[in-house]
Amino acid sequence: MRRVIVFCLFWLLIAGTSNAIPPPVLKAKSAILVDAETGQVLYELRADERRAIASTTKMMTAILLIERGNLDDLVVATENAVHTRYANLNMTPGETIPLRDMLYAILLRSSNDGCVAAAEYLCGSEERFVELMNEKARELGLTNTHFANSHGLDHPDHYSTARDLATLARYCIQNPVFNEIVRTQKARILRSVNQQDVVVTTHAHCLKHLPGADGIKTGYTAKAGRCFVGSVTRNGWRLISVVLGSTDADKDTHALIEWAYKQYTRIDLAQAGGLVGEVRVDGAKPEAVPVVAAAPLRVIVPRRWGNEVKPVLHLASARPPIQRGQPLGELRAVLNGKVMAKVPVAAAVEARIVTRLSIALWIVLAAFIWVTSRLARRGMLNGYRGRNSVRRSGTMRWGD
Repeated sequence: MRRVIVFCLFWLLIAGTSNAIPPPVLKAKSAILVDAETGQVLYELRADERRAIASTTKMMTAILLIERGNLDDLVVATENAVHTRYANLNMTPGETIPLRDMLYAILLRSSNDGCVAAAEYLCGSEERFVELMNEKARELGLTNTHFANSHGLDHPDHYSTARDLATLARYCIQNPVFNEIVRTQKARILRSVNQQDVVVTTHAHCLKHLPGADGIKTGYTAKAGRCFVGSVTRNGWRLISVVLGSTDADKDTHALIEWAYKQYTRIDLAQAGGLVGEVRVDGAKPEAVPVVAAAPLRVIVPRRWGNEVKPVLHLASARPPIQRGQPLGELRAVLNGKVMAKVPVAAAVEARIVTRLSIALWIVLAAFIWVTSRLARRGMLNGYRGRNSVRRSGTMRWGD
């Protein structure tokens, strides 16, 4: 509650002094909106409150199946899977469906029986699969998340938070197979038995009416309410929204997304590998070493502050030799004296040592060559003069 009060006071303060757009009033009990790349939070409402999450659970189920399974394997429907509550794939015991197609059934149609069948395929039992789900949750730092099943039906020990689900979503969308499935509106699957029911359609209606929408997962139970983990990409900028316990998750998501794109702007200050400056290194060749950003530097700020963000190069002292790719400091995005983000910078080229001793050696070598050449020339000249004098005298002695 304290977070919400502070957040509202913040917006009241800036709204009184600028043209800031206040955030929408949501029907959701918990919500969060983050930048998909950096995780920067643009809005939150009771984002750390543990809640039932319904079928948004299937994000974790799907990513584990993608990472650990073979997409061409056949998933066999067991008696246990067929009798899962609220089964909607209507499988027959012994029926087979390729894992790739089963993932479409899980993420689009939100198939509970498909989740159990796939969990049993991968681990032999749903219980063992749930252990993997919780191991993965710990690995991703989802400290307020615990799974009790693979599909998300209500259970006292099955919960998460808006913040944890946003973190999970950001992880999942890094996988191209996951991405391809969740942006799909309709797909045909291969089935060995029930071949009249082969079309699965997404429950994410926003894919049709929200510009740039590309996922991710809906959910609903009486306890959880309407839930939705959404994703929208516009002009290469992707946002992740999570609304839990809503009466209208689509409307809440639409409102949050539109508000964010109007209120905020993303500023690209440097590209990965882009030249950002140079550092002078005494005793090196070259002495001016070009410096590049090791990663993209991007910040998201309210639009009215866009022109205030400046890149500041902070370089550490460096001594030769310098290796290409060697860290040399960092590039910072600074807004009104505050560091908003930073990335490492590195040497773009190699720089060798040039010492005073080596310079002296070059001088000595040059002097030696000069003296030697002078002596050689003088010796040749004397020899020439001697031969000429003999010829002029007309005297020639044997042995000369």
